[in-house]
Amino acid sequence: MDGASETWPRDCGRFELLSRLGRGGMAEVFLARMLQGPHAGARVALKRVRPERAHDAEALEQLLHEAELARCLNHPHIVGFVEYGELADGGYLAMELVEGPDLGRVLAQCRRRRIELPIDISVLIVRQVLEALAHAHHATSTTGRPLGVVHCDVSPHNVLLSRTGEVKLADFGVARSRAGMAVDARRLGKQHYRSPELIAGDVSVAVDLWAAAVLLYELLSLESPFPTGPGEEVEASIRGGRVTPIRMLVPEVSDALALVLDRALAPNPAQRFKTAEQFARALAPLCDDRVATPLAVAAVVRGLMGSER
Repeated sequence: MDGASETWPRDCGRFELLSRLGRGGMAEVFLARMLQGPHAGARVALKRVRPERAHDAEALEQLLHEAELARCLNHPHIVGFVEYGELADGGYLAMELVEGPDLGRVLAQCRRRRIELPIDISVLIVRQVLEALAHAHHATSTTGRPLGVVHCDVSPHNVLLSRTGEVKLADFGVARSRAGMAVDARRLGKQHYRSPELIAGDVSVAVDLWAAAVLLYELLSLESPFPTGPGEEVEASIRGGRVTPIRMLVPEVSDALALVLDRALAPNPAQRFKTAEQFARALAPLCDDRVATPLAVAAVVRGLMGSER
């Protein structure tokens, strides 16, 4: 059933809604075609506040804040901003449409089919996520004011893989600017990707670097470095740094890559990488660029997802 017709007319001013792509607690995202303006004919991902929350000040502020940040982020590994505007029933945010699965779906398919991702591909994906984070962490406003955007929700479902093998970091909906909004850290991030600092209530670039390290561990092993269980147990495991060494799960991982991952997941922040650039540089020589290419990423994803039902 076409989800768009449930809540919004198919013909909606500047847009034709084609289908619903997703729905969260505050907002929903549609596949839409632009009907007017310089992008007429283009398909976009259109995000808007859910109708039942159309008068919710918090939801409206969050969408506007996401739009303001997205406008300032222009990077090949970040989903691109198209426009923000107002319709009769509230604001909307139009973003680049990335046609392809997110990493959450890819990992689920790997587990289902018991297929491990190639190590070089896993490293490439995380390197490119780190390049996107480096850009965000140094972002400036349209007036040149430093923003220092922290994504706060790096996880498999927020990393998109296009049909041509592009890696795109998505959904800055809960992102925070170190120059901007007040932060309630308890509401940020997904359980297994929350750094010790975030658990303690501190939002900094370390939050994103930690989540990228967890993502790398998961891509390599198809397992989280932290056990499933009640939130308090997971948090205790994160704070204590109790992680099974990656080579015990994946012996093919090189000593050098294992050392990088150990450093990135060290419980003591002083022992970790300080910046996304530093983390990405450490991974660069551990990925064979002759093997790990966008075409290779596309082929791996196509092979995995082709049989998805």
